[in-house]
Amino acid sequence: MQVPLTCPGCRARLEQTPQGYRCPACGAVYPVTDGIPRFVPADPFYEGRWARPDLSRGNLRNWLVKKERFFLRRLRGQRGVLLDLGCGGGWAVFAAVGHAVGLDLSAASLAAARRIYPQVVCAGLEALPFPDETFDFVVSSDVFGHVPLGLKDRVLAEIWRVLRPGGRTLHYIEADGADPALRFARRDPELFKKHIIEPEGHIGLEPADRIFARFRAAGFKPLAELPVYRGLLYWGRVRQYFDNEYRGRSFWVDRWVDLARLFTAHRLLELGGNVLVALALELADRLFPAAWAGGVLVDYQKGG
Repeated sequence: MQVPLTCPGCRARLEQTPQGYRCPACGAVYPVTDGIPRFVPADPFYEGRWARPDLSRGNLRNWLVKKERFFLRRLRGQRGVLLDLGCGGGWAVFAAVGHAVGLDLSAASLAAARRIYPQVVCAGLEALPFPDETFDFVVSSDVFGHVPLGLKDRVLAEIWRVLRPGGRTLHYIEADGADPALRFARRDPELFKKHIIEPEGHIGLEPADRIFARFRAAGFKPLAELPVYRGLLYWGRVRQYFDNEYRGRSFWVDRWVDLARLFTAHRLLELGGNVLVALALELADRLFPAAWAGGVLVDYQKGG
């Protein structure tokens, strides 16, 4: 089985040629490079960043990491055609659902994802090269925070278009949390941009309630809307955010960074420290305000 491909420009069904694909309606030509159809050029910013396939399918880490546990639980026993947006190297949990199609901007990531996904394409989220009502599931993890604010509604409209009636769309989405640490970080907009926004391209962060409102406005029925990661960071992230020019600006942030340095001094120590953070997050997500959420876990259904 292969999901048919359509022209991102006019949505006509594409014809395969020796060189790639051609649109019989508008004449657009799309190359195939190393077996991967390319509808947009590979993006140098993302090239090779997340290019390792995740072969886990329910190991200890999956159950400790909240966002992974969310997908495991909600996709358990589900079958259908699945689209993984911003797939990176792919995840075996998504592949287990059925025919999985990976979409990404990185050539290296797509080459890696082919190990576990039977079909991959290089394309943008705002113009998906697939027919209407093709997929039973559309999923993503750590992707929507990279989508510019002005494109988000267009991406949601595309997800709606390619989902079958009754289909579900599940995501972990990075959020613009208002916890004390990030409020401190925002006091210096230049450092906030340099160390928190730019390193991973999180140019489209917005608060949890705004994310929920976007999906609802697009017509999706909420099955789960969970503000998560409230006020705590894993140790490596603490160092990435604050072990820099932020040092010396807050006694408490400096002590937090000192602890992060201790835990990240050795791989096993960091692993153990992150397990403690994961357990603490279970309590934090119950006690701290939803506005502090650094991400959301969502499961929506298309009516019809």
